[in-house]
Order: sequence, then C-alpha cells, then structure tokens
Amino acid sequence: MIGERVPPGQDDRPRAFATPLRAVDRLEVCPSPSGLRFRAFKTVDPRDPYMSGHFPGLTLMPAVFVLEGLRQALTTVLEADEPLNLLEVVSGRWLAPMQGGDEIRLDVTAERLGGDRWRVTADGVRQDGVRVLAAKVVLGAGDAGRAGGPLLPAGTGAPAPGAPGGPDYTGILDLLPVRHPMLLVDRVESFEAGRQITTAKAVSGSEPCYASMADGLPLSRYMYPRALMLESFGQSSVLLWLSTGTAEGVPVAAAFRGCRFAGEVRPGAVLRHVARIDRLMADNVFVSGETWDGDRCVMTVGALIGSSRPRTQVDRTVTAVR
Repeated sequence: MIGERVPPGQDDRPRAFATPLRAVDRLEVCPSPSGLRFRAFKTVDPRDPYMSGHFPGLTLMPAVFVLEGLRQALTTVLEADEPLNLLEVVSGRWLAPMQGGDEIRLDVTAERLGGDRWRVTADGVRQDGVRVLAAKVVLGAGDAGRAGGPLLPAGTGAPAPGAPGGPDYTGILDLLPVRHPMLLVDRVESFEAGRQITTAKAVSGSEPCYASMADGLPLSRYMYPRALMLESFGQSSVLLWLSTGTAEGVPVAAAFRGCRFAGEVRPGAVLRHVARIDRLMADNVFVSGETWDGDRCVMTVGALIGSSRPRTQVDRTVTAVR
C-alpha cells in the first residue's frame, strides 16, 4: 500500500504542484505479471476545495476531478520527481453520479508508451457496486503537442472576434449550476445561439488550486491544472447548449473523446474557449472546440457529450424520499 488515508477535507499539508484538491485518499498497488496495476480510492466530500460551488445543494464529484485523481495516483505510484500531466483524454464515460459520501474505487492499469508517457485505463465503481466511469487517458511529463504533432494544422491561428452578444456575468450566474470558486467562465466574448460561443477565463494566482503550495517551487509547478481547463470549456459548452432550449433537468458531462493538451498555462493567462455544437440528439449535445492562451492553442476537444438528466437520476436522496 502506498500513502496513508487522510480524512476528507482535512489535508492541509504543503502542496508540491497546483491541483484543485487532493483527489486520492489512498492507494493500493496490485501484483501484476505485466504492466502496472493499482487501485485508487476517493470519498466525495463537500469540504474539499471547489466542491461547495459545484451544484450548490447537490454535492456531485465533477467528472474532471477523476482525471485529476488519475494524474495524482500515477505520480505517487511511480514516485516521480516531477508531477505527471494530463496529455490526452482518449475517452471517458461517466455512467452514474458520484454523490457526497460515496467512496469511489478506481481500478487502474498503466502501460508505458515510451519515455515518460503512460497509457492509463481506469474503471470506477461506487461502494454500492454501481459502475460510475470508464476512462482512457495518456499521462506524462511531456507534451501532447510535441509527442503527437501540433494540436491544430499548420497555419491555423487564434479565432477572430465573432458576433457579440450572449449572457453577461449575471446571466452566466443565472444559467450555470455552479458558483465561486467552481464558476470558471468570466465573460462571453462572442455568441451565435445554438451554434458557437467564445468565452474568456482569467487564471488568477489567488485561485484555490494554488493554495497551500510550498515556497520555493519552480515555475513549472504553477501550471494551471488541465482538469480545470477542461471543466471551464465544459461550462462554456453548457452556456451554448442552454441557448437551444433543448436542455431540461440537470446538465452533466456524459463523455469526453479526443481531448489533447499542449503547453503550460500559468497565473496571469486569459484562456479563450471556442465551443461549437456539432449535434443535438434528444437530451444530449455533442460539442467540439479549442482553447487558446493568446495565440497558442493549448487544448483541443474532439467531443464533449453533455446529457440532461432528471434530478432523480443524479440525486439519490430525492429517489429515496419518493
């Protein structure tokens, strides 16, 4: 066993790198004749950083925090000198809610791709045996852009300003079921209802992901967590989806596919997300897009699939009352 169990919400030790939260409570390394196998455990707790602002009144683990958990778990198991980064989300499916008090167990296998890059496969179950997720990601100390070519074709530049409009900041608050510090959209820069949106997110050094970091760390440790960058893109996509009038119920992330990352984003950056609706189907939306830091493309999203579900499907306390 690697690492000790820490009571949820009670870990105030200095951090070695920027992270939204301690996303792993404990780890168990499993014997394996080939590859690397381990189990990671996390209890969903409203006292964790960012959680109070995610669906206020309904404690749900954000899908992206599971991706952060895989990053932290493999970094710990390998006893790496430098934290691994999320390079690519090959696929991720979220099958059932992860609610306050749930203990999530991730059964993980990791295969070295070469150098310091690892292909990681994870299946997650709740303590009641319900399968909650399946994910395949690439983690490493390198860059998806360097390892697999540029994120966008040569000559592709940052997006030109589009049609103004869309909700102002109070409108964003009215539409999104998130609040500070989980609200990760600051401004809508351009808006075509039902088609495309461009939003801005300013990265501040005062955000919770930088709290409790030890003094004297190198600049690389202040890289903005890519899980939060993907969450910010997702919130932008929800704003666009809501403009179609087809989303009823609780909007949640159902799946990610083909998300790639490159370059470091640090405090002081202003991220610009460009999200496009590719398809609407019943209670689901398919969105793709890119994220820019100035003239650098730092993330591409092949597909984000959002699902609108009745509250009874995401809040088991409501089901129990009924």
